[in-house]
Amino acid sequence: MKPLRSLYFPALCVAVLLPTLACGVLTPWKTASAIACLLELLLLIAVHRMLFKPLRVIEAGMDLLREQDFSSRLRKVGQPDADKVAGMFNYMMDRLRLQNLLIREQHEFLDLLIDASPMGVIILDDEEQITHLNDAARTMLGVDWPRSFLSLDTPLGAALAQLEQGQVRTLRLSNNEVFRCSRLHFMDRGWQHPFILIDRLTDEVRTAEKQVFTRVIRTMAHEVNNSMAAIMSTLSTVRSIVADTPAAGQLSGPIDACLTRSDELTGFVRRFAEVVKVPEPRLCLTDFMELINSARPILESLCSACGARLITDLDGDVAPLKMDPVLMQQALVNIVKNAAESAAQGGTVTLRASGRTLLVIDNGPGLAPDATDHLFSALYTTKPDGQGLGLLLVAEILNKHSARFSLSTTPPLTTFAITL
Repeated sequence: MKPLRSLYFPALCVAVLLPTLACGVLTPWKTASAIACLLELLLLIAVHRMLFKPLRVIEAGMDLLREQDFSSRLRKVGQPDADKVAGMFNYMMDRLRLQNLLIREQHEFLDLLIDASPMGVIILDDEEQITHLNDAARTMLGVDWPRSFLSLDTPLGAALAQLEQGQVRTLRLSNNEVFRCSRLHFMDRGWQHPFILIDRLTDEVRTAEKQVFTRVIRTMAHEVNNSMAAIMSTLSTVRSIVADTPAAGQLSGPIDACLTRSDELTGFVRRFAEVVKVPEPRLCLTDFMELINSARPILESLCSACGARLITDLDGDVAPLKMDPVLMQQALVNIVKNAAESAAQGGTVTLRASGRTLLVIDNGPGLAPDATDHLFSALYTTKPDGQGLGLLLVAEILNKHSARFSLSTTPPLTTFAITL
């Protein structure tokens, strides 16, 4: 194209002078007319170079911006103003390309950071629809990609739907899981976009509670046992001294009552100490069905004592599972005992086992709504004479087996679910 463009000016000169030369002899008037035409042509060319070339350069640049083509550049055309515009445009395109590359790399880094984060991250739109969630959030919610929290039939989903902007809330669910949930927002193109962070605190809370509980129990057991041992020894001595005296009939009853109460208090503290001394499980392949059948007489007696009836629905094709049979049977006894006490007179307790899952179902009144946040907590109980140890012992045993478990009420049934 450059050789052709170099012929533009000679061709225009010939086009202007040819009519003049074709008229015959050159006269001063014709010469002046030809020179004027050439000057006018030169002026038009200069105006074209000064005005139209910069406009064409700007137009070409606008096309590149419209197409977001940050890799192309404008070529200099040999006209100072146009070349200056082209230089400024090329510098701006370089800056835009670098800025666009930086933003894209930052977004990729943030995406990788969010996806690899152990915290659950959920990004919402203005209509509370879920637009993004990472793998941790999928695991915590137990679903792949829900459209909204309203479509989640889980305690965690219901709690997240009630979070207000800027609120931070710690949740303890019925499966002994503890989460800290925060609803915040970030700015994007001048608009606030809400997002939710979910931090799983189960292991930290469980460890802290166990440490505190262990220290309290050990201190209490040490002081109570030492005091009770001295008191019971003194009472026994007093009973033997007064046995042959006239006052024996009046004193033996109160002394025996004090000894009985002291023995009960010692046993009470001993049971607390047993909770914090649950041994590490000795895992071995155990037939789940055989374990339940071996404990059946005990479980039936526990139900009969409360007036309830035990029903079993066991899948005989369950493969052996790794567990500590002694600890697991202890957990099963505590779970069935609680279920039988809830079912009470005329109720039923159903044992249903299939695969790796065991369900203990009762048709009692169920859990109170405010009890869910306190299940498996130390010293918490809903029974008038309870000590808050049964579920704590069960949770400790199941946690040592790395089992998933939950306790929930869906009227008219309450279900304790265990998955090994």
